[in-house]
Amino acid sequence: MAEELFELLSEARELYLQNVIVDDFINSHRYINCDSAVCRNCHEMNIHIVKGLLTECTHLIQPLFTTSHFSFEECMELRRQYDRSEPLPTPVVHHTDKVTDAPPLSFGCNFTQEQMTGIVSCANTYHLFCVSMLRIEDMEALFSCKEGFHLRVNNLRHVAILFDALLENSFIQSRWQSVLDKGRFLLSKDGTRFITASNLSSALSAVRNNKTAVAYGIKRVIKELKL
Repeated sequence: MAEELFELLSEARELYLQNVIVDDFINSHRYINCDSAVCRNCHEMNIHIVKGLLTECTHLIQPLFTTSHFSFEECMELRRQYDRSEPLPTPVVHHTDKVTDAPPLSFGCNFTQEQMTGIVSCANTYHLFCVSMLRIEDMEALFSCKEGFHLRVNNLRHVAILFDALLENSFIQSRWQSVLDKGRFLLSKDGTRFITASNLSSALSAVRNNKTAVAYGIKRVIKELKL
């Protein structure tokens, strides 16, 4: 149980630094491939702890989640502090309160025509999306956050490295995973579900740990767009 809690919090920590969407993280880790009642109960308890820490105890997790290292011992201490802490009161919503509109989705980008052409060429070269030929109009719709627009992903890891490379070269803002999630701009390869921020973060972690020639190629192309 303790080891699983550490793994869950370690992944949540990585996502936390990239604007983790708590509900998506919890839902994507809700089920386990085990029929043992003991295992399932322990897993559900760990999920409950992680959700409580992320939603009610940011004062506990922020100091540990923003450091360069997160150890198993620190995880256990975090668990002990959570067990001793009082849950935060549910905020009271008054009918006179005004509802604040959510800010519009934006990648914060402003590409030149030449840069957009380069991005589209890169996407077509490495077959990032399930289309015979991606058009400039498609990427313009994506980066302008056109409502109702989406692309079907051919290789999620390569798409994630594309956006990560755009961030590294200051073409887009750091909240790109959240924007793609909230806007429902990416569909899975089989077209059955929308790609979440958690999916993107996991894919990016995987490709960073095992970089391929394609990943290096994508990063090189995007870097050259700044020259």
